[in-house]
Amino acid sequence: MKQDYIMRDLMKKPLPEMPADIRAQLDAGNVTPVPFAEKDRFIADDSLIYEVGYKRFPNGNYYCAMYCPMPGITLEMLQWWFWWHAKASERYRVWFPGEHFAISYARKDQDFFRQPKQPPFRANTHFPIEKIGKIALPLKIAFETPEDFGFDPKLMEEHNVPWVVNGHVGAVYGLVSHTEMAHIFKVVDGTPVLISRFWIGETLKLPLIRKAMLNDDTARGMVTHCCIEYRNLAAILPTLYEAYGS
Repeated sequence: MKQDYIMRDLMKKPLPEMPADIRAQLDAGNVTPVPFAEKDRFIADDSLIYEVGYKRFPNGNYYCAMYCPMPGITLEMLQWWFWWHAKASERYRVWFPGEHFAISYARKDQDFFRQPKQPPFRANTHFPIEKIGKIALPLKIAFETPEDFGFDPKLMEEHNVPWVVNGHVGAVYGLVSHTEMAHIFKVVDGTPVLISRFWIGETLKLPLIRKAMLNDDTARGMVTHCCIEYRNLAAILPTLYEAYGS
């Protein structure tokens, strides 16, 4: 089938490299550490959009910042992607070959993912296996509506932010909760941009795991992974949506 060849060809497509200006920003370390409780600042303050890097908070947690221009990507494409890709590991692998390995979803969400057409969004849970830095881990990501995650819907409407992909991230299929994650979709000067932010350690309670996990290598690995992951998605999503989204 033609669609099978599309997926195979995309798997062989070279991954994007980190742009030189993004690497320079990452190396410079000039990023504003915004606490999780103040995440609405990304909705209202455009000066924060193009920051890249990571910072350690006084309590040992890390804040990570990345952004990805997504020309040609629509809101409908992204919403479809986060429903469609969780239904087969091949779809997750094509997102980031060599770093994404497998995915499944929670049993409680079967009726949501098994519908023949994309349903309206509702809270749902993914179980991806992917590599961040040098370590491959089975994860749990519990996605919520922006409102339930703590974003102000009125502020989103005022600042033309139609959607935020956000969730609670845990390792070992969720046995160890550790990170809060938000990807804010916004059109800036006519170009869609995904503003990605992570708060590593925000929900991590175990002292031994905190000591092992909360370090510069983990934070830099998260930022680097996000950079490549979403630039590759921006490159392949129009083709996937045209082939499989109708």
